[in-house]
Amino acid sequence: GLGKTTLAKFVFNDSRIQEYFPLMMWVCVSDDFDIKQLIIKIINSADEQDAPPHQQNLNMLDLEQLQNQLKNKLSSQKFLLVLDDVWNEDRVKWVELRNLIQVSAAGSKILVTTRSHSIASMMGSVPSHILEGLSNEDSLSLFVKWAFKEGEEENHPHLLIIAREIVK
Repeated sequence: GLGKTTLAKFVFNDSRIQEYFPLMMWVCVSDDFDIKQLIIKIINSADEQDAPPHQQNLNMLDLEQLQNQLKNKLSSQKFLLVLDDVWNEDRVKWVELRNLIQVSAAGSKILVTTRSHSIASMMGSVPSHILEGLSNEDSLSLFVKWAFKEGEEENHPHLLIIAREIVK
């Protein structure tokens, strides 16, 4: 609700970022943090950039085979990996994933969006950026821009009272 994913998308889609990272991957993590499924999602995200798409049922591979495929994909080039909407706070799983990803080329980056400050601190070597909500004034301004045509709010003071309550 604060715009974490939206901010990450702006970064991910920025042309300067795309020029810097030959390989860009986006993985939505959410609740399910199964290391095998996460590796599959990362490989599939990397394969989306390949032409033609790599056709293989990754679910048929065992964990070691998947780890080897992941290492092969990540070792050759600098990448940006976005792990979006991370919920799991199991440090052991994150260390396992981080060890797999550290075979990458120098300059590779992982961007994590999460609601949890402990996940952010566990994941990274740089301080996390904590998004804050809009002030009531800015929230009302945004609400009015979407709810009314420009200048129309002046004609409906009773609706502005309701808008203030909604914003609160």
